[in-house]
Amino acid sequence: MQLKNDLWDFALNFYQQPGVETACLLLQEQFGLSINRIIYAAWCGCQGHELSLEELTGLADQWQGSVTHPLRAIRYKVRAIKEDEPDVEACYQKLRQAELACEQVELAMLYSQVQLLSVSEGSVHLAYQNLIYYFETQQIDFDTELELAVGPILSALNHILGCKQS
Repeated sequence: MQLKNDLWDFALNFYQQPGVETACLLLQEQFGLSINRIIYAAWCGCQGHELSLEELTGLADQWQGSVTHPLRAIRYKVRAIKEDEPDVEACYQKLRQAELACEQVELAMLYSQVQLLSVSEGSVHLAYQNLIYYFETQQIDFDTELELAVGPILSALNHILGCKQS
């Protein structure tokens, strides 16, 4: 497994783009979507790769369910406690770092399974199609509310080097 890879670099850059963090957190909290799968779908589109169901349901999905999500739940509990107990802040920050490390492992798992053999050029349009496909696999209808939430993600993709609009 390669923790430092193109997908990880993309994720760090992409998540810092204006509006992306807010949009991703909204999609996670309101629709139950995975931020890493959103990032992965976008990255694949930028690479000219069309998502498959196998990519979304493999080892990375198991890791997320058994490691990342339980750790996040613990972090949320500690976040609530630190409101009344400021001395818990250091513990909370360590949990945030651990969760980020777990997400990096998850992205490395996703990265290792994709075969970028496609001859098509990456585009925002393909990233958009990948996102819609991901939403469908989660049985979420692409309605106006979801489209508005995805807007900042598509705008950010238009500005990221290597992802062409077409």
